[in-house]
Amino acid sequence: MSDSDRLDRLEHRLEVLEGLVRRLLADLPATTPRPSRPAPPPPAPLEAPVAEVVVPPPHRHHHHAPRAARHLPEFSEQWLGQRGLLAVGVVFVILAAGFLLKLSFDRGWISPLMRCTGGAVAGFGLGALGWRLHGKGVRVYGAALIGAGAAIVYLAVWAAAQLYALVPPYPALAALALVSVGLSAVAIAINQQALGASAVLGALFAPMLVRAEPSSMNLLLAYLASVGGGLGAVAATRQWRVAAGLTVLLTFVLPLAGPFRDASPWALYAYAIATGAAWLYVGLARGWVESRMLAFAGGWTLLFAANGIATDRWPTALGAAILAAPVWWRAYRERLVWPLAEGRASNAESFYFYLTPILLGAALGEALPDFLTRHGGFVAAVVGVSYLVAGLQSGLASFRTVSALAIGFATLLEWGGTVAVPILLIQALAWAGGDQRGKRVDGRWFAVTLLAAALNRLWSYAMAGRPAADAAFTGSWALALWGAVAATALLAAGVVRDPGRSEPGGEVRFRPGLWVVAGTLLLFGVTVEIIRAFEQSALPAATQALAGGLSVSAWWIIGAAACFVVGFRRSLRPLRVAGFVVAGLALGKVILVDLSTLDALYRVGSALILGVVSLAVAYAYHRLSPSE
Repeated sequence: MSDSDRLDRLEHRLEVLEGLVRRLLADLPATTPRPSRPAPPPPAPLEAPVAEVVVPPPHRHHHHAPRAARHLPEFSEQWLGQRGLLAVGVVFVILAAGFLLKLSFDRGWISPLMRCTGGAVAGFGLGALGWRLHGKGVRVYGAALIGAGAAIVYLAVWAAAQLYALVPPYPALAALALVSVGLSAVAIAINQQALGASAVLGALFAPMLVRAEPSSMNLLLAYLASVGGGLGAVAATRQWRVAAGLTVLLTFVLPLAGPFRDASPWALYAYAIATGAAWLYVGLARGWVESRMLAFAGGWTLLFAANGIATDRWPTALGAAILAAPVWWRAYRERLVWPLAEGRASNAESFYFYLTPILLGAALGEALPDFLTRHGGFVAAVVGVSYLVAGLQSGLASFRTVSALAIGFATLLEWGGTVAVPILLIQALAWAGGDQRGKRVDGRWFAVTLLAAALNRLWSYAMAGRPAADAAFTGSWALALWGAVAATALLAAGVVRDPGRSEPGGEVRFRPGLWVVAGTLLLFGVTVEIIRAFEQSALPAATQALAGGLSVSAWWIIGAAACFVVGFRRSLRPLRVAGFVVAGLALGKVILVDLSTLDALYRVGSALILGVVSLAVAYAYHRLSPSE
């Protein structure tokens, strides 16, 4: 609703109240007897008719009919008259000033000094008129005239510096900055974001308008930092989102568009760290998506640009820590980063939070390139430990998630072969055991992830690179395998907290799956070692294959029998089902492989073992059957 509509409604309500008062006065008797005692206060029912009259939409009496034309539909005649024509008028006044300058220059009517001075005077006069009109209540119109006046002054200073060379670049730059500061002050006084945005554009584009190309970029960076910081502080304080977005955009785009390599590395470091951290803090605190996105991208980009031209790289690590601080503060204070036990999460907040450790690690790697070549996992370990300390102190699962992933990644980078496997398994047990002390259930996710990483390393890289001399059952790979089996069994036996459905996250259960993984590791791990033991023996090659095939079949059948025995003794139906699965594998191997490839006594032994074990299991089921 426009200001004129609000005034009309207020006038209408006053007219209604005036009519009611007149009616009440007319109904009173002409003479009122003097009461012997003070009259009681007037009754309060008078408020009801007023409230009933105010609620309906405004209605005009016949003697105010001509004023009804002021109520026009929004975005139609009123919008065109107030906003559209105002914008057209301002734009064409500015164009007229520019055309007048050009025409006076072409025809030599007045001297260049008089042209620029007259333009500046006209701009200030138009701004003063707008200020006066704004004070009288015509706010939008007055603010538009103020902006038009500032644009004319900008144009006059630009002409004095560029067209006529009356003013050197640096004084012209200072004059444009002063005009922007003055326009910003006016915008604060009348609380107009559009004027604040105009001040930002004028101040930050001033170096391009006067073509101030300093021998070093240091002066330009100092100018952008001071002017942009001041105007940005005003925009952030007044919560002018558009003005703030323009400020942060130009603050980072202009240095990258210019020859930033000509700047001092220290100046570029200071500019990137200060502006990036400040605007990232503002964007996160205010919830301004465009400001925090531009600040995040611009700050890190300028930081790595400074790293590219610097000889001392340690400021890169320091700057990375400072740029990470606003993201940490936001995650710690608002607790909006995934994952959280209470289920509140913000995808945007999570994006910055989980991308920051990657950039932080890259910055540390740039600062320590030589050390990183010798110890590949050092940087990831530093990042992981820092997030671990913050996670333990704050109790936030998001910090613990980064720490678990970073420390696990550091382990894989630092140690090759099978050495990383036991370290990953120890980390998995530690994260799962941490859940036992409180109500947390996120450690089990980290434990399962690290266990998967350890098994992947064991069965892929480590197995492929296993030396030929590595002994079966007792070699380094075999020891890592037994450690994996033991760790998985410990997790399944109770180290992993598997809460009920009443607790957060209780609907996800890991223990049955971990038991399956432990059994599978044991079954096929022993199989691999049996085959390797025969391959390393002094038997002939043909005998190795026959004896190894028979031994594998016997191991599978014995394994199935063990599942049945323990399953019967402990009354564990899942274990007996596992015995059927293993027995099925053994049966398939005997039928498809052993009977066709094994020879003589090996074939007899394979079939005999399978038959005897099958009969024993069948006898046990018959003994336990209720019908028997």
